[in-house]
Amino acid sequence: MLTRLSITNYLLIEALELDWQSGLTTITGETGSGKSILIGALELAMGGRAEASYLRDANKRCVIELELDVSHLSIRDWFEANEIPFEKATLLRRQLDPGGRSRAFVNDTPVRAEQLRELGGRLVHVHSQHHTLLLNDARFQLGLVDQLAGQVPEVIELTSRYHAWRKAQQELAALRDEEQRAQAEFDFLRFQQEELEQAMLKDGEQELMEGELQRAEHAGERAAAFAAVEDGTSSDSGALGSLNKLKAAIAKAARVDTDVATLLERISSCAIELQDIGDEAARLATAVETDPMHMERLRERLDNLIRLQQKHRVRTTSELLELLGVLQERTARIGSMGERIAEMQQKDIAAGENYYELATSVSRARTKAVKPLANKVEAILHELGMPHAVFQFDHRTGEPGPFGIDSVRALFTANKDRAPAPLDKVASGGELSRVMLALISLAAGSRDLPIVVFDEIDSGVSGEVADRVGSLLAAMGKERQVIAITHLPQIASKAAHHLQVTKSTEGERVRTRITPLLHEERVEAIARMLSGKKTTPASLENAKELLKSK
Repeated sequence: MLTRLSITNYLLIEALELDWQSGLTTITGETGSGKSILIGALELAMGGRAEASYLRDANKRCVIELELDVSHLSIRDWFEANEIPFEKATLLRRQLDPGGRSRAFVNDTPVRAEQLRELGGRLVHVHSQHHTLLLNDARFQLGLVDQLAGQVPEVIELTSRYHAWRKAQQELAALRDEEQRAQAEFDFLRFQQEELEQAMLKDGEQELMEGELQRAEHAGERAAAFAAVEDGTSSDSGALGSLNKLKAAIAKAARVDTDVATLLERISSCAIELQDIGDEAARLATAVETDPMHMERLRERLDNLIRLQQKHRVRTTSELLELLGVLQERTARIGSMGERIAEMQQKDIAAGENYYELATSVSRARTKAVKPLANKVEAILHELGMPHAVFQFDHRTGEPGPFGIDSVRALFTANKDRAPAPLDKVASGGELSRVMLALISLAAGSRDLPIVVFDEIDSGVSGEVADRVGSLLAAMGKERQVIAITHLPQIASKAAHHLQVTKSTEGERVRTRITPLLHEERVEAIARMLSGKKTTPASLENAKELLKSK
């Protein structure tokens, strides 16, 4: 249960500290006094959307803190899953800084806003006025049936299976589209691939052939150069002949003079080197290729490589080889697409069967639940002043969706001479409020919600009906903490605790205050609700009687 609420610098509230009790607490006050501000603060502290306009003073921080006793709740799993320390007196805090930054905390541990919403949703149900309009929404009605039937975990799993199935369907459709597009280009891709494969490409081949062709085209010049070297070194008139004559001229002197001998040795070395140069030139001359057919083959090969490069807009043989790899991969992918489509079809079938298995089970549970649930709602409506009310769920099965194969539509009539019809066609505002109250009272019990907050659930009712609504809220308060904003004295008198909201103007500032009322103060407040600002002895007596009747 909620034990404490602290609000600082929020809209019309400068500072507020409230202690809360178990049972039914009603909040009353004049229209426009700021009663719904309290609901807004609760929703913000439970992860609601934050806006800079919420700051009363734009230069100060807004802080809203809830303290809740969760000692009797099975909620430790949430704290363990989110790695947050569990405390029996759990604190939820929301901070809005002047710069627009919003921060959330659970037990002084920073959390994301969605974590705060998740935890808040397990602790508090807030019913605002606009929620009644949701009764006309078929999805909302189906969700209520699931809540009342205890089907929420199964529906969450069903939604997950539906999305998995839809994903498989989308992947299958994408593969089929890809296959259709790929088949159109397969022949072209295959032609390109075969052309490159037939070219027998080798990395670095072009550079080698260019060098070889250049040498072949200058074969005559190369042969003449080798012949000149051989003739200039090895012939009698060449350098080697001159060295041999020189060696003979100094041979005698070398036998008696070491210096001459040294020179002779060096000349002999030169002669050996020249002889080797001449022999190498002769060998190289014999290796010069002069075959015109070979040169033609080289030119054709280079022309083909250059043509392929220009065709595919690349510069090197390496890039052609990379392109060939891409083409081989793409054609192989297209070639195996039939197998992939077959595999995906099986995945699609399996996902559909998995979905329908649970959807059928959920549908059976809904079919079993709608009649007794409708009877319970109908019984509560009878207690709330509609003795001839008939409430039914029109349950049908149809196309699969994220929430199953079912659709439900609430049918209602308040008059015994009229057949039940959709709520949005026949129910007045007051009747919608009572239907919503009946559904929430059942849903709160099925979900074991410890705290339920109503913002003017009494809209459109008065007199004896209001008294019965108050009695139902008070009965709910015996099972859980119930907080209700109301304009009706019949409902306010049923509460175990009564808070009054007042608004005052101080200079140019407007301020909202919320004050717990004691018994005599409650009599005065309820009397004003009965007679207006000026109480009368009759209204005071009436207020006392209302308080006695609770």
